[in-house]
Amino acid sequence: MKDISYAALLAAFLFMAIPLWLSYKQKLGISREMLNASIRAFVQLMIIGYIITFVFSIEAPILFSLIILVMILIAAKTCAKRGGSFNYSFQIAFTALLTAEMLSVSIWVLFDIVEYEAQYILPMSGMIIGSSMVAISLVFDRLKREFDLTKELIMGKLALGATNRQASQELIEATVKAALIPNVEAMKTIGLVQLPGMMTGAIIAGSSPVIAVKYQLVIVLTNFGNTALTAIIVCFLAYSSFFKQKMF
Repeated sequence: MKDISYAALLAAFLFMAIPLWLSYKQKLGISREMLNASIRAFVQLMIIGYIITFVFSIEAPILFSLIILVMILIAAKTCAKRGGSFNYSFQIAFTALLTAEMLSVSIWVLFDIVEYEAQYILPMSGMIIGSSMVAISLVFDRLKREFDLTKELIMGKLALGATNRQASQELIEATVKAALIPNVEAMKTIGLVQLPGMMTGAIIAGSSPVIAVKYQLVIVLTNFGNTALTAIIVCFLAYSSFFKQKMF
C-alpha cells in the first residue's frame, strides 16, 4: 500500500479551510473547537499509530490486551461525564463496555473469524468500543431528559402500585430506541449510501472486495450487537438511580 507523505497529510487540513472560514465569517463560534478537534485527532492518531507498530513488533497478547483495557477505561471515563446525574456512572459504563468487548472477542476467536493477534483484535475492538461509547453517552443523556419529561407519569404509576421497573418501562424503551437510532439508520444505507471504513481500507490495501465485505459484515453485526447490548445494560443499571437518589 502506497505511503502518504507528511506534507500530503497536512494538505488534508485544507479541507478544513472552508468551514473554518464560514464559521468565522458568520460568527458561528465553532472555529476554535473545529481546529482543536482536528489537531487532537491528528496528534492522537499519529501517536497510536506508532504505539500499535511497536505492539505489532512484540506480538505479546498481554500487551495489546492491556491497551484494549486502557481504551475501555478512557471510553468509560468519557461516558461518565455524560452520566453525572447517575450513581456510579463510570462503573456502569465500564461494566457494559467490558462485557460487550469480552463477548465480541470470544465470538471472533471461537468461530475462527480472526486470530487473537494485535493486527486484528486492536483495530476491530477500537471500532466497536468507540461506537458503544457513543451509545452509552446517548443513553445517559436521553435517560435524564426522558425522566424529566415523564416524572409525573412515573409518580402516577408508582401511586397505583407499579414497581420501579414497571413504572420506568416507557422511559427505558424510549431511551434504548433513541440510543440505537444512529446505528439502525447507518445499517439501512450501508453499501448504498456509504462504503464503511474497514471495507474501503481493505480494498485499497489490495484485498478482494468480497473478502473485504465479509470482514465488514463481521464488524457491522458485532458493532450493532455491542451497541444494543451496552445501551440495554447501561439503561437497566442506571434508571434505578432516579429512585435511590430521591429525584422526585
